[in-house]
Amino acid sequence: MQTWENDYERVVASQPVTESDRNSEVLRIPGSALAAFPTAPAVVTVSVNGAERSVLWSPRSDERRSGTLAVGLDVMSVLPVREPVRIGVRGDVFVLCPESAAA
Repeated sequence: MQTWENDYERVVASQPVTESDRNSEVLRIPGSALAAFPTAPAVVTVSVNGAERSVLWSPRSDERRSGTLAVGLDVMSVLPVREPVRIGVRGDVFVLCPESAAA
């Protein structure tokens, strides 16, 4: 059976999106998913609904804090609350799947 995850080298999940997150421009990435991202701050390519954009990645220097992807208020405002966002890694592109990560 073909699943969404089979299309990517790696699939990770964001922190669950809070109402506060939806009013910001950053998606929080937990420590367990940091290995999928660059180790230093960088501009990375994110794909949302087939449209690619360059966004700022910040891994945070404190290992206990989440990294952040500055995906923009337009993306964050439509993400489901209390749900993590699945992120598929294909080469150097991070593909956001805004449907429930539990699906």
